Amino acid sequence: MVDFFSSAIDASLAALVAMVSAGFSALPSVFSAIILIVVGYIVGWIVKQVVVRLLKSAHFDDFMSEQHLGESIWNKKLSNLAGSIVKWYVFFVFLKQAVELVQLATINEVLGFWINFALLIIAALVVIITGLIVARYVRNVIELSQSSIRKIAGLVVEVTIVYISVVMGIRIIGLPTGMLESAFLIAFAGFILALSVAIGLSFGLALKDEAKIIVKEVKKRN
Repeated sequence: MVDFFSSAIDASLAALVAMVSAGFSALPSVFSAIILIVVGYIVGWIVKQVVVRLLKSAHFDDFMSEQHLGESIWNKKLSNLAGSIVKWYVFFVFLKQAVELVQLATINEVLGFWINFALLIIAALVVIITGLIVARYVRNVIELSQSSIRKIAGLVVEVTIVYISVVMGIRIIGLPTGMLESAFLIAFAGFILALSVAIGLSFGLALKDEAKIIVKEVKKRN
């Protein structure tokens, strides 16, 4: 479903950019590129306003406040943060097309690389921010339970989800994540070992009196 909407958005943006570019085809390339960049910024701003209003009307900001999730995204409004991300994504799509209008191979190659990199960073940010929100939500749910270890368990789960989200974001950008994944597996194995020892000790202490009684009974029989 996510891939379907992503493909639909990309196709719509590509069609819009192509239509605007066609209208400027008769103008000098540099002038056309400048106009396309300005149009891209305006379109991005308009899309941001639409996204902000949609999210506010759907009460996403209220939900974030009620669930105490604001700290996970630096006390920013989810609607404004999502709107800004969409705005810059649209702008960079237009900027990429504007660069292609300038018929200079060196400029196209250098700027094209950095624009594509910026788009990947935006996609990575979406994954990481989603992970931050989900991690804090799960932590809050765990801390509402009656477990005696709910605080530490909630923190561990939050850190784990955030770590996985960051690794996924780095992988989207195209950077190697092998060392991070290995470090996570080692840390996770260490946590499981420590948790097992703690549980074993707690059971041992809890059953200490019962064990003494059993030993006394055995001695009496002997």
